[in-house]
Amino acid sequence: MHAFRNKYGYGKRARVEAQISRIKRRIGPRLLTRRFESQQREGVIIANLVNRWNSFGKAVCVKTA
Repeated sequence: MHAFRNKYGYGKRARVEAQISRIKRRIGPRLLTRRFESQQREGVIIANLVNRWNSFGKAVCVKTA
């Protein structure tokens, strides 16, 4: 099973899902503004914030079990 994970990159999706979940916990699951122009600006702000977070470096994950 471990060789399968390594060969096909199993687990990458889980890491991406965890990253998105982290973002949603901090920012919220939906946009706060109603007007389309404001939503576009809000999206840019969120993208810049996520890029800033990612610039700090990759999180180190440690298996505990």
